[in-house]
Amino acid sequence: MYVERQIYIRSHGHVQFISLSPLTQAAFAFIAFACLTWVAYSSVNVVFKEQIIAAKDRRYVKMQSSYEERLARIQSAYDELNGQLIITEERFLATTRQLEDKHEQLSMLMSQRQTAGSTLDAMRSQHAAIANGQQRSASATGNTVLMRVDGGGDDGPALMPTSARPQLQESDLARFVIETPEDGAAIDVAELAGARAGRPNEVVAQIDARLAQLDQAQQGLMNNVEELTDRRLRELKSIVAMTKVVNPEELLRRSASGPAQGGPFIELGSGLELAGGDESAFAKQLFRVSQNLKRVADLEESIARMPLAEPLLHYRKTSSYGSRRDPFNGRMAFHSGEDFAAPHGTKVYSPGVGTVTYAGWRGGYGRVVEIDHGNGFKTRYGHLGSMSVKVGQEIAFRDVIGRVGSSGRSSGPHLHYEVWFDGIVRNPSKFIEAGHYVFAKQG
Repeated sequence: MYVERQIYIRSHGHVQFISLSPLTQAAFAFIAFACLTWVAYSSVNVVFKEQIIAAKDRRYVKMQSSYEERLARIQSAYDELNGQLIITEERFLATTRQLEDKHEQLSMLMSQRQTAGSTLDAMRSQHAAIANGQQRSASATGNTVLMRVDGGGDDGPALMPTSARPQLQESDLARFVIETPEDGAAIDVAELAGARAGRPNEVVAQIDARLAQLDQAQQGLMNNVEELTDRRLRELKSIVAMTKVVNPEELLRRSASGPAQGGPFIELGSGLELAGGDESAFAKQLFRVSQNLKRVADLEESIARMPLAEPLLHYRKTSSYGSRRDPFNGRMAFHSGEDFAAPHGTKVYSPGVGTVTYAGWRGGYGRVVEIDHGNGFKTRYGHLGSMSVKVGQEIAFRDVIGRVGSSGRSSGPHLHYEVWFDGIVRNPSKFIEAGHYVFAKQG
């Protein structure tokens, strides 16, 4: 279409021409088309301006009406659901606060239980280490924690701290989303209040189920701790009763100790009613378990001071407590302790903590050491070949206090071992037998 053309111009007898290339012709054609298009568009806008503006206004009004209608539905759905959420959250926060209070109390209870069993466990470990000739840490056999209260691992559900209900902003009115705790799926508020208005709120049901599980887990833990504590208390009382020298309750009264406390006396029942009747059952059980744990700790502390361990690791009993025929004159006599035959120089260990009240020579006992263990208990070690302690020295459990010898009125190397309570000599075999139940548990 655009071949090369020439335009001739004649003026005053002269002829001139202009050459138009195909590219130039195409450019002029495009410019002319653009100008005509602009003229046409402008003419249509001028002629139909009012109609176009009116159509745009009608479309805008329709869109605005549709948006306002949808916004009103969402606002209504939000207001309806928000009322339900406020009621549910108040109940949820109250329940979680109760669970958190129980959680803190259980944490303190577990810490108290772990502390209560640490004394004898340390003694068992030390006893086994000396018996096996090894140096083991006493903490290696501490109590096993029934449940980690921080909720870590697989030991049960953890309690999450609650916070105040979040305040929704104006921009949240169009869409309010809840994430379910199980699969993280999003739930629209409008859908909950509209299409699924007749369906139970699954999120609330899941939260209620979770709270119920936590409450059951806490109650189960409390029941477990109470059962183990009661059993432990019975075992400790039976160990004390095996010595046949003191009643467990009397021993507890002798060793009663505690922090400075005070305040007006309020009966437990009325005090719990003041604190809230719904918590009374749990609070009563918590108080009972806490008191039993305190009794367990006091009993273990008292038992730890009792001379229950054997003073020698390896020995042969040659004479028992009570009446016997005297080895020197053959006459019947009262033997105030037990004789343990062992090689000369065998180490003699303290069966419990205490203070040395005598260390020296005493007539027929020869070289003798006496230790006061507190609560009325004393022990005496006679016929020693050598002594490793002095008067006033504090003795720890399984400290070496001397070595076997044959000093004094003795027919051969052995240890004469006596146990005293409230100034009366007692049968050492009862204490050693009770000690077997304490220290034999260390595997």
